[in-house]
Amino acid sequence: MSEIDPSLKQHSLALTQMIRQRIAKESNISFSEFMHMALYQPGLGYYSSGTHKFGKDGDFITSPEQGDLFAKCLAKQFKQVLDSLDTPVIMELGAGTGQFCYDCLIELDQLNCLPEKYYILEVSADLQHRQKQKLNTLPEPIKQRVEWIYEPPIDEFNGVVFANEVIDALAVEVFKVEDQSYKQLRVDCDSDFSKTWVKFPNALEVDLLSKNLDLADGYESEFIPYLSEWLQTITAGLEKGAVFFVDYGYERNSYYHPQRNQGTLVCHFQHQANFDYFKNIGIQDITAFVDFTAVAEAADDCGLSVDGYCTQAHFLMSLAIHDKLGDSENDFENYYRKTTEMKKLTLPNEMGEKFKVMALSKNFDEDLLGFSFANQLHLL
Repeated sequence: MSEIDPSLKQHSLALTQMIRQRIAKESNISFSEFMHMALYQPGLGYYSSGTHKFGKDGDFITSPEQGDLFAKCLAKQFKQVLDSLDTPVIMELGAGTGQFCYDCLIELDQLNCLPEKYYILEVSADLQHRQKQKLNTLPEPIKQRVEWIYEPPIDEFNGVVFANEVIDALAVEVFKVEDQSYKQLRVDCDSDFSKTWVKFPNALEVDLLSKNLDLADGYESEFIPYLSEWLQTITAGLEKGAVFFVDYGYERNSYYHPQRNQGTLVCHFQHQANFDYFKNIGIQDITAFVDFTAVAEAADDCGLSVDGYCTQAHFLMSLAIHDKLGDSENDFENYYRKTTEMKKLTLPNEMGEKFKVMALSKNFDEDLLGFSFANQLHLL
């Protein structure tokens, strides 16, 4: 790992001091409050600041950064939904570098299925700037369809909601089983950050108890609080269409497996994983794997149908990713590059099984193409 840039150290120190001041006012804060500040504090949080996050110069590489195969496959799935709707739109949550939007719109143009609008809901001013730089290179008729928004549409719309690696970045509550009851992790700070465990507030305890977990004493893990409220907010305007989430995670039985007794929280800094979330605050990512059963339950709460769930590999194979590799005889270099990209997206030891795809819908009754090879709803 390279030496940390002094400006990044100053950035981290400024946010650390702000969190310390917050704790000083309240004696301690919940882990979800700490995580939210570390990631989203305006101007200083990891996703709100100008530090590089994606690609080889950042902290991690997402599927859209591997190449255009991922976006091309999703475009094929989006087309199925968009073709059945009047004046459809696409809303992408957290568009990263803008690469997915770029590749997806180029492919949808080739498929004669451009949406009326492609909304990007982005909380980071810096990422929005980078997205605009990327998407300004689109052909003018396509570029004009892209619009940045700061909150989900309130007015009714038809179309697709898409989020790649967004749910894993929602702040989580951390709990521990102690004497057959749940304790909440709160963050204290004297000379350094420390953990303290207290009884859960009633509302959060009810949410945790509803999961009907049977865990041994000492078991630690996490959950996303108010997930239904978050999902309701982003889908409130959806009148007809589908929602696609791509993220790393498990169904509940695997998520809270007895051997996974230290939870799933992980930090990423300069392409290295670590488990010290009190280090490099504001300049490293903090994420938790997704409990997709909880997402399905939230969908039920919001009146959405849960239509599909499978591995990323199965999803991309259903959408014929293998047909998008090019000509092996006349352009072997490109074919080799695309084959390497496909392997990263689909092999079990790469992103193929770690990442899952979930589809929700509203007033949409067709069987979705991306789950024709395998639909594992029964695992939820």
